[in-house]
Amino acid sequence: MLDDDTRNAIALKRFSLISPILNGQVNNRREYYVQISSNPIEMPYYGIRKYAPKTIESWYCDYMRGGLDALKPGYRGDKGSSRKINAELAEKILEVKKAYPKAPNTIIYDKLIEDGILKEGQISLTTLYRFLNSSNYKDIHESEEKKEIKRFAHQYINELWYGDLMYGPYIQDGRKKKPTYLLAYIDDASRLVPHGEFYYTQSLEALRHSFKEAVLKRGIPSMLYTDNAKIYRSQQFEFMCANIGCSLIHSKPFVASSRGKIERLFLTVRKRFLSQLDISDIKSLEDLNLRFWKWLDEDYHKKPHSSLNGLTPLDFFMSQISRVKLCTDPAQLEEKFLLRIKRKVNHDGTFPINNILYETDIKFAGSRFEIRYDPQWLDIPFMPVFIYQEDKKIGEAVQVNFHDNAHMKRRGRPKNSELTVDLQDNELFVESANISGSKQTISFKTIMRGE
Repeated sequence: MLDDDTRNAIALKRFSLISPILNGQVNNRREYYVQISSNPIEMPYYGIRKYAPKTIESWYCDYMRGGLDALKPGYRGDKGSSRKINAELAEKILEVKKAYPKAPNTIIYDKLIEDGILKEGQISLTTLYRFLNSSNYKDIHESEEKKEIKRFAHQYINELWYGDLMYGPYIQDGRKKKPTYLLAYIDDASRLVPHGEFYYTQSLEALRHSFKEAVLKRGIPSMLYTDNAKIYRSQQFEFMCANIGCSLIHSKPFVASSRGKIERLFLTVRKRFLSQLDISDIKSLEDLNLRFWKWLDEDYHKKPHSSLNGLTPLDFFMSQISRVKLCTDPAQLEEKFLLRIKRKVNHDGTFPINNILYETDIKFAGSRFEIRYDPQWLDIPFMPVFIYQEDKKIGEAVQVNFHDNAHMKRRGRPKNSELTVDLQDNELFVESANISGSKQTISFKTIMRGE
């Protein structure tokens, strides 16, 4: 059964194959379909297989019709049932495959029947092929030609952004000094910095915030080129990029030259910004960022760039401002950047997020759902988070208010059940509203005398 993570991975892989068409890099779509389908494609879960040009074309049509969600495989009709190859049988099949790694699958199939592991007709040869192709035991030897390296620059703005992280200075935070990290982006054509910001952490939350700010300021890029750091490889970030129509591309490991433009930007930041900064004057992280943004606006963006024929990054960017693809609906953009986590709802309708307890409708108790939220919402007590199932919003949850819940009437409690308490002369009178005229008296004097 395909879980949600696998379906998401398949959708992202399909999107990566059709993204050159969406970015306008393909002149003839039919020829591109033939070119892509001529080589085997490694698809998550399914393994390496060849696809027909019509299949690639159908993915493009699905995306244009329904976006990224349309690229996800449908849920199985027999969802929840066991497969023909269970865990015990799978282990035995893989043992035979390891013993004969170079044997074709037909020989493996005959060997399994000969050893009594499989019975005639228990599983088909196609099922065995599919299982072994999805495993990591298929040796693939591809001869890679040495590629020549050439300098390049895109002609138009927002076709390609580079994103990377730089270690910043240590600044005083209370009694301790904390390290800072600069997350920044640079446009390939104009060398303009869409956004850069210092953070205390190099986390996915910081990456998400910085990229969203860059998109809000300078529009949506067609491609984003990053290294292979864990935060850039996260499926959460891949989803954020794909949801806004941006292709996320990773450089090859240990090839820093492919990210030369942003590495050069970081060198400029160190030489022309950090070198003139008195760290002892920095009062907070906000103060550091305000100074950095001022330097970007007044120095870097307005200084003629050698690769732009004397133009400044800002002038070059503004000369093609008509090509900027802005997000017209900030609320919709906010939804595309929501974090996604899996949570099981407890029997009392609650579930935790970062040690904060949320509650929802009791009908969801005992089930597992996908929760989508903005990390800033966790600091707002009455801001709800969204509950999704199979990519559809089915409810919301809010933070538990323990004080209000203590005074809230529960369903199933007897109505008009009230107690009247009165304290007079060291005697406690308790009267029940259900029984008219009934009163019970507890005397503290009697208790103290031991009577």
